Amino acid sequence: MIGDDGFSSCSDDYALRQVEKPPLRPTDPAELEGRAERPHDRSVADGQPVLARRLRYLFGRAACTDCGTVLPVADRVAADAVPSW
Repeated sequence: MIGDDGFSSCSDDYALRQVEKPPLRPTDPAELEGRAERPHDRSVADGQPVLARRLRYLFGRAACTDCGTVLPVADRVAADAVPSW
C-alpha cells in the first residue's frame, strides 16, 4: 500500500477488518539503479519530492505478513499487474 494513508504491506483485505500492516522499507536513493534510478532522479530534478519519496518505497522492500519473508515491492506490484487468464 503506497498512498496518502501510509506505506505498508498487507496480505489481507485491510479495508474490511483490522489487519497487520508492517511498514515498507524504502530504498536509499544512493542504492537505486537501472529502471528504479531514472524515474526517481527525474522526479527530484523536476521538483517533485512527494513522487520521489513514493518511488523510494515502490523500489524498497516489504515483509510478508504471513511468513515474514522480505520481498522487493516493485516485483510484487508487477506480478499483481499481470492478468492470470
